[in-house]
Amino acid sequence: MNIKSILLTSTAVLAFSASSFAADKETYQATTKIEKDAKGNYSEKNTITKTDLDGTTNSSEKKLDITVDSKGNTDKSKTSERITDPKGLGNKHVVKVVDTEKTKDGQTTTTHTKTVNGKNVEGTKDSYKTSSEVQKDTKGNYAERDITTKTDADGTYVSFEENANVAVDASGDVSKSTTTKQVTDPKGLMNKSTVTTSNTEKTKDGQVSTSQEVTVDGKTVEKTTETSPQK
Repeated sequence: MNIKSILLTSTAVLAFSASSFAADKETYQATTKIEKDAKGNYSEKNTITKTDLDGTTNSSEKKLDITVDSKGNTDKSKTSERITDPKGLGNKHVVKVVDTEKTKDGQTTTTHTKTVNGKNVEGTKDSYKTSSEVQKDTKGNYAERDITTKTDADGTYVSFEENANVAVDASGDVSKSTTTKQVTDPKGLMNKSTVTTSNTEKTKDGQVSTSQEVTVDGKTVEKTTETSPQK
């Protein structure tokens, strides 16, 4: 980004001490930095760091970046990170969330990811990660993809993926589809299981056709279709 002006840069440092604390002290530092230019590019970063009396350091950082190209397309990114680091080794905890939004040629794509230092939100030894991506346009077309993966303490890996799509043709007829896939892979060999469920709904010439198919490890266990007048 070609930054032409810095609007604000501020730093505040504050150290607290009292006779009851003896030689100990609590420290606090906060910084804010904002940059932008005439083209619409923008960058902001906020950081707070605090160390308490028992030596634990807590820090948070928030970043916002916006870039604009010559055609007016925008790329936005927002990152939030929180770190807790108690005194000692091997006990740092990091939570990071990243959201992006890209607009190009009338389509908007958003993503969302969250990582928790290799652990899920319950604080166990599980590994947990989520991501989400959305695309849409002004004609009503829509696509969304969500993925969640998790590895628990005994080594079992589980992933869940959901895809949703909506397509609108020139006549206004709509085609919808939703597919989910869950993979369970316990620690060890030859024990992976995959369950896929597909649902479709198509509207055309006043008729609605729906279908559902469920497969387990590549074999169809359920399949239904139905056609009815549009309500």
